[in-house]
Amino acid sequence: MISRPSIRIGHLKSFDHLILGIADLHLKKQFRTLAWSTLTPVAMNSWPQVCESILNQEIDGAFITAPLAMDLFASGLDIRLLMFTHRSGSSIFKTRRSGIKGISEFKGKTVLVPAELSIQTMFLHRFLSSAGLSLGPHDNATADVAREITPPYLMGEMAAEDDDRDIAGFAVEEPFGSEAEKRGLVTRICTTGSLWKNHPGSVFILKTSLIENYPEAVKEIISLFIQTAQFIEDNKNDELVSLAQFFLRQDKDIVRHILFETDLTYDKALLIPDPEALNIIQDYLSGPMGIMNSSIDVNRLVDRTFIHTIWEKEQ
Repeated sequence: MISRPSIRIGHLKSFDHLILGIADLHLKKQFRTLAWSTLTPVAMNSWPQVCESILNQEIDGAFITAPLAMDLFASGLDIRLLMFTHRSGSSIFKTRRSGIKGISEFKGKTVLVPAELSIQTMFLHRFLSSAGLSLGPHDNATADVAREITPPYLMGEMAAEDDDRDIAGFAVEEPFGSEAEKRGLVTRICTTGSLWKNHPGSVFILKTSLIENYPEAVKEIISLFIQTAQFIEDNKNDELVSLAQFFLRQDKDIVRHILFETDLTYDKALLIPDPEALNIIQDYLSGPMGIMNSSIDVNRLVDRTFIHTIWEKEQ
């Protein structure tokens, strides 16, 4: 009898993780099937919660922002990065309540980020640096702008309730930015894709022990995710909007806008992990930002065996 593991994957309810959400819905609707495992997505509210869950062995893997994947690996967690889950898709916003007009006016204020080690924090640092402003934690008195770690779903509410007008803005993935924008709370300054076209964001990591014990199950899961990515790219229609809306529990107009009018992409060719891109991220976090203390050999973290096998079969 075949042993069928239940693969528990942590994630946020975001467009960066839409592949997982739609794959799960397709399985529940029996549009697709898995022979070697069962897929169990575990929705969470923040990156610290995702990290804590995988460290405590409550989940087997995660859709997680690339810098945290590298940090977990550097800490000794035995994981492999199997694929990127999207490219681009985040934005930098300024709050309307703050009254900020230019970048220089961010000085002396606070910005919200989903994690210290996140793609969004990296781009916000780069954005502020272009005006000669430094970014640091609240306890760093020399920093021009203070960063505050905030779950993405709370950023809009914090901007709405900022009576002292201390919050200058935030960097966040979708749909949280567009939702706050629609409510009139923020103004979009730029997309992260305009700063680095088709940059990596979130990645799929899995414990090495599960990969070694259930290689056929892992290959099947990766194949499912690639097929789902192709489905998203090929079906920019009302069916896709409905599926995404169900997964995200989000306004249909916001979902449609993000799917059809932003630079977020699930092009399956771009989901193959790119060690060079990961090194660019690592070098920036450890160099100009100085927040990644332990560098890793990304080639030891990345395992492209499964996605390359699937890719070759489809050509």
